Amino acid sequence: MVKYAFLLMISAAVLWGSALMDKVNGFTNIQTTSSKNLITFLFQNENKYIDKNGNIDSILVLKTLRDNSLLELYSKEPKEVELTFIAEQDPLLLVRVITESLNSMGYNFFITKKALKTSEEFTWTVSLSAQNIPNPLLLNDNLKAHDAAVLDIEKKDINWIYKIDMSNAKIDTLPIPARTRTSLKKPLTPYMIAVNADINTITFWAHVSDHWYPKISFYTQNLQLIKTVEEDKKIQTMKLKPPKTAVYMKVDDKYTLENIKRGLGVLIE
Repeated sequence: MVKYAFLLMISAAVLWGSALMDKVNGFTNIQTTSSKNLITFLFQNENKYIDKNGNIDSILVLKTLRDNSLLELYSKEPKEVELTFIAEQDPLLLVRVITESLNSMGYNFFITKKALKTSEEFTWTVSLSAQNIPNPLLLNDNLKAHDAAVLDIEKKDINWIYKIDMSNAKIDTLPIPARTRTSLKKPLTPYMIAVNADINTITFWAHVSDHWYPKISFYTQNLQLIKTVEEDKKIQTMKLKPPKTAVYMKVDDKYTLENIKRGLGVLIE
């Protein structure tokens, strides 16, 4: 027993000075000796937490802390939390995907504290006040659902920093089957529909009691605007062909969504 305790002390001395333990310390606020000993035991096999690229696997570290009740994300009183997202890809796509992911977790109110674009990357920092810190594992799951990959997570004081690969990321769109007339419900926001080069035409129908003044915009994968089609007069039916490079189509009303409060019909062919 004495020998084991001695070896644990030696292991702890080495481990607590490692890059892995720097990562663990950033995620936790460990004060008790028993918790420190538990962390030493859990992370003594450092190779387990190194990914195929030789980097520390932040997600696996967080899962280990969570599974052993060492990841504290709740406070008795609301407090300020900062989330920083860094990606090499276009800012518009990053902001949209992050916003959708946070909204799906119940975080609808946050403010931008920093937005910086360089030749190499885009950095976006938001601030929010909450009792529950956005769960990094749940946020990772939401980003994966958008085909965005979290490369690393780091915590500095109140700031959680996420490095993300957005090269294959996509935004939320309406599921519309091809060659089937589909009824879209009353929109709270403009309809966002996925399109591709295989689509020949898309036809829309407005309800006879509505007054639709179409405003339809087409975007690339990175949400760069390709073109917008607008009508100054009320339209009952509209048929159009998406540009070959379009990945998304936003369907709106030129003036107000109340003009299509009964929804639209759509057919993709």
